[in-house]
Amino acid sequence: MAYEVHLVDSVKKKLRKMVKKDSLTYRRLIETFNQLSEDPHGVGKWMHSEYAGVRERHMGHFVVKYVIDESTKIVTIVEYDHHA
Repeated sequence: MAYEVHLVDSVKKKLRKMVKKDSLTYRRLIETFNQLSEDPHGVGKWMHSEYAGVRERHMGHFVVKYVIDESTKIVTIVEYDHHA
C-alpha cells in the first residue's frame, strides 16, 4: 500500500529555492520522495536521542529526516539540510 508524502513548510520553502538553483539535487530529492511513498521503512534508518522516532535518509552531503504515521499511511518530511 502506498503512503502519502507531506512536507513541512520549511522544507517546501527550501524546495522552491532549489528548483532554480540546483535542479539535479531537486530531481534526486523527488526520487527519494517517490521511494518513501512506496516503502518508507526500507529507505532510511532510525535516529537516536533527541530525534527518537525520526528516520533519516542520506543523499550525498544532505540528509532528509522524516516521520512515518502508520495509522494514516503518511510520511512527513520534517527536515532537509546539510549533513552535520
